[in-house]
Amino acid sequence: MLEWNPWWKGSYHFQKVRRDLFFKIKNWIDRKEIISILGVRRSGKTTLLFETIDYLINEKKVNSDNIFFIKADDDRVEKKDLIKKLLDEYLIWRNPQDKIYIFIDEVHEIPEWQKTLKRIYDLNDENKKIFISGSNASLLKEELSYLLTGRFAYFELFPFSFREFIRAQNISVKNETDILRQKNTLRNLLLSYIEYGGFPEIVLEKDKNRKDELLQFYFESILYRDIVKRKNIRNVEKLDRLVKWYLQNISVYANYDKLGKICDLSTDTIGEYTRFLEDAYLVFVINILAYSVKKQFVNPKKIYCVDPGIRRIVGFIFSEDSGRIYENIVFTHLKQTGRDIYYWKNKNECDFITKNKEIVEQVIQVSYDIEKSKDREIKGLIGAMEKFDISKGLIITQNYESKKIINEKEIVFKPLWKWLLYGQNSILRN
Repeated sequence: MLEWNPWWKGSYHFQKVRRDLFFKIKNWIDRKEIISILGVRRSGKTTLLFETIDYLINEKKVNSDNIFFIKADDDRVEKKDLIKKLLDEYLIWRNPQDKIYIFIDEVHEIPEWQKTLKRIYDLNDENKKIFISGSNASLLKEELSYLLTGRFAYFELFPFSFREFIRAQNISVKNETDILRQKNTLRNLLLSYIEYGGFPEIVLEKDKNRKDELLQFYFESILYRDIVKRKNIRNVEKLDRLVKWYLQNISVYANYDKLGKICDLSTDTIGEYTRFLEDAYLVFVINILAYSVKKQFVNPKKIYCVDPGIRRIVGFIFSEDSGRIYENIVFTHLKQTGRDIYYWKNKNECDFITKNKEIVEQVIQVSYDIEKSKDREIKGLIGAMEKFDISKGLIITQNYESKKIINEKEIVFKPLWKWLLYGQNSILRN
């Protein structure tokens, strides 16, 4: 236990890149609910727990003996009844006074973890605060909802956003002056972000060959440990064919019937395997925005990858990929806002419609080469703005920046690198 809890030895100071998500989690620390952090493998969930521990010790002045960390994916420990056994031992050994803070990393590795946490939560009033992390969306959400309804709040962690990526390079961007002064640097950093993505360990790794090796390892770990092993997949070759098709065809329409023929799988199996890939946070699926459930179901889906580095290492790269990679990066950053995301299509198309509950908030187009596609992008955006009664729309570009009023609608053109800094929940505002 001492190996997992180094703060018991003395002072503890967090020295990693600070995550934007922490500021949301901080608002829930004094509440009773179990805090659950979900996300793709290697996205920094463990490090985020350590950032929270640093805050408790150094800002809230919690006694380090009152903080208990369990590493549930440690292969050296027996998983059965792990939480109860270690918690009992901890209470005897450290004899903490007052409220204790329990952190359980990769909690899904422990059998019947949810029952144990329910007992702890229900029996000890305000004396214990629990934090958990996990790498499987449906597993944790379903089990949390089933036995822990009303007792938890969950947060999704992704690889570094572009803002966090530049923070990792020790570059400060706090205002418009900083942006203008470092414009060329920021644009070059975007190229690196597109190539290698935002997984924390890869961002901090200097050797390019090592970066690629790590990306390949991450992909294989997600596919084989989080999907094949956990879901007991027998058609591994066909699953591999499906995921590679998705990663080679990000941001395009996917028809499950056609994919079934390509992968030699039934339509139902394509849907099932796709859900498994979503549960592991490897890919994401968005539907057309339609108020008919049937229309959402029968229309093609659009597929996005969790990270551009993973996509590059698995999918082939073609010259026309730049626009689709831009669109994928916009999607992952929208995803981090917690909004519902759709596409829209009639005779024209709009890449993204975001909703907060039932309210349409944003309509967004992504165009890498705006000079070739400006008329088409504007028509699609205006169509969506009129359909959903939105007065302001956004077209994200490579470098072009402007504002236009068309049909009494305001259209803002903004370069991707700048939007990633100004976007929702960012350090800067429009």
